[in-house]
Amino acid sequence: MKPTKVLTYIVIAAVILIAVFSLFDSGESPEVESNYIEEMKAFRHQKDSFMRNDEKSPFIEQNVVFNGLNYFDVDESFKVKASVETLEDGKVYDLRTSDDKVKTYQAVAILHFDIVGSHQDLTLLQSAVDGHFFLSFYDETSAITTYGAGRYLEVDYKKGQQQVVLDFNKAYNPYCAYTEGYSCPVPPPENNITIPINAGEKNYE
Repeated sequence: MKPTKVLTYIVIAAVILIAVFSLFDSGESPEVESNYIEEMKAFRHQKDSFMRNDEKSPFIEQNVVFNGLNYFDVDESFKVKASVETLEDGKVYDLRTSDDKVKTYQAVAILHFDIVGSHQDLTLLQSAVDGHFFLSFYDETSAITTYGAGRYLEVDYKKGQQQVVLDFNKAYNPYCAYTEGYSCPVPPPENNITIPINAGEKNYE
């Protein structure tokens, strides 16, 4: 076989290999990303429906007009995995609330994660009253495009777990952002993310 033909075959094979590897290295497929966006649209629609219609909604309870929640566009880069550093006998926090009361929590874990090119840590707390886990944070959007007293995030966590998913597209405002009549704890000082989290719920208008 002539050297030129051999070279041609090598080049073709290399192009095919690059194309194949790029398929596996491109992250989420458009279909997977599209499914996530649709899931988030459904999640937000369900939440708006609750706020507008449910008797447990802060708008219904306080007889306040509901104008619809405001959100950042869905961005899957704000959905990350965090490694869990479990704490034994963690620090006890007496967190100030929106109505000048105090609620007591204990730190149970530090969550370590990378998000949009930045490493961050958040402290996961547990209520001393009912035992529920509580994750709240400030970020560089706080008091600008998002609620000034911080936002909350639900975490599917069980003690002993080594990794959790943090989906900041689901970050939400405490009820105090909408109306008076609620007692909402502010985040602990160290839960201050040093970049803008342009995801989740914005200021209510």
